[in-house]
This record gives sequence, C-alpha cells and structure tokens, in this order.
Amino acid sequence: MMSKKTLAVTALALLLSQQSFASETEGFYFGGGYYGQYLNLGKLKAKIGGKDATDDNRVSINDIDAQRTEGQLISKYKGDYKPPFAANVTFGYTGELGNNSYRAELEGMYSSVKVDNIGLSSNQVTVSYLKDVGESANKKTYMYKTVINHDQVENASVMANVYHYWKSDSLSFSPYVGVGVGATRMTMFEKSSIRPAGQLKAGFDYRINEDVNMHIGYRGFGVLGSNVDFEAEVLGEMKAKQPVNPDGKKILELNKSQKPSDQKLHKESISIGNQVFHTHGIEAGLTFHFASKA
Repeated sequence: MMSKKTLAVTALALLLSQQSFASETEGFYFGGGYYGQYLNLGKLKAKIGGKDATDDNRVSINDIDAQRTEGQLISKYKGDYKPPFAANVTFGYTGELGNNSYRAELEGMYSSVKVDNIGLSSNQVTVSYLKDVGESANKKTYMYKTVINHDQVENASVMANVYHYWKSDSLSFSPYVGVGVGATRMTMFEKSSIRPAGQLKAGFDYRINEDVNMHIGYRGFGVLGSNVDFEAEVLGEMKAKQPVNPDGKKILELNKSQKPSDQKLHKESISIGNQVFHTHGIEAGLTFHFASKA
C-alpha cells in the first residue's frame, strides 16, 4: 500500500522539479492510479417499518455475546474506517481551452474500506430496538433484534469526470480541479445495491515527457442513500421493574416469555445505513497519451 509519506515525497518532487513541461498533451489517453482513503465519514441511521427511528426506539449496537461489551446507541456509534485498497483506471480525451486545457474521461474504480467497530469485540454485531404496540391502556413495549456483519464497505464504481487545467510555461506542473458523477455498486453489511455517486478532485499534474503525465491530489468520493434492509425478530416484552428509579423513570427489563399475540408482529423490517457515505484521501497516478499532438 502506498503510504502517506510516499505520496508526500512524490508531491514535493513534482513541485521542486525545474523542468518546464507544463504544456498539456492533446488527444486521447488512458491511465491508472492508487487512491489512499485516509479520512472516511458516515454515521449509521435506522428506519423501523419505513419510518425514521426516534430516541424512544433506543436503537443499539452490541456484540453477539452482549455480556462481553456494553451496547452503544446507534446515534453515538462510530466505526473506524481503514483503507486496505483502492485503485482506478481511466480512458479520456484532453483538449485545449483557450490558454488552458480540459479533460473528459470515464473512470472505473474499486475501493475496499475495512471497518473497526470501536468498543466492540467483533464485526458480527446485533442491532436491537424498542417498539410500542397497541394504544393507550393496551400499549405494550417490545424489544426486537437482528444480526448484521459490519466488516467492510466496498465500492465498484463507474464515473464520468471533467477537469480544468491551468497551464503556465514558467511552472513544471499544472494545477487542476475536477468533478465527477456516476453510479457505484456498494456492498455494506454483506449486501449489495446500486447507488448514485459523486466526487470532487483537485491537485497537480506533471508532464514527464510528451506522452506521459503524472498527477497527485485530493479526491472526495460520496455515495447517496446507502440503506440496507434486514428482518428483525421480536425477543419479548419490556416490563417495568419495581421499584422505579428515584427520579421517577421506569426501569425496563426483558420478559422473553411475553410476545405479541399477533404473529405478524413477531417479525418486521429495519433499514440500517448511511444517508451519505464519504471517503476522503490522496490519489496519485499516471496517464499515457496516444494519437496526440503537443
């Protein structure tokens, strides 16, 4: 895996180079590179029966063996996303735009992010929550549970990107910015779905020779609406324990022998995921031009 130190040294070498190759090559190109995902963000949220979970539902995450750890509310849960691997291939065209240049390309990208469930002992966890059933005097509170495997997040993406490059004959590199939209096959909790995706890029491009360019810069990649559906099973009724707390709040305990009389309430759907999943990091790569003109 390319380290942060290696990427930093590469960037410094580009900026300090005294050769003047800033003039962009025009024509078709293909390329490839590595993407280091060093900052990844995405809070988990839940929907119960198609509705957003509330504080009263107390959606919690815990180990399969709950005796080993203390459960976490999903609103406070934060996984540590580590970047084992990410790479891309591109095919596109470079053209002139006044005194500057542009690129338009198609990009295929694969990334895998390892999940460390902080505070938990394994990646196979339980998600439990409370739900009220019935009205007024007949209202009862039940606990539901489902098991998920939160081990890694994978994305296999196809993106359409455009870039703007600023050229200068006095510099050995060209600053650039880019934006991309597309779709990704996202695998989360060992379940896959197709989701819309977008990205922003900014960095420096260095012309090694007439046909080869090297670039290094920032990439921010995001996926929308990555919810995954699971089936939750009722564990039992939550009964008020006596005596209550000194502040008057009820202490609830699980009674597994009491379940809803309606069999339809023994199982229901729960959706878990990120409204937006972000990865941020540094990318570096090469482009090879053919059928080009300087």
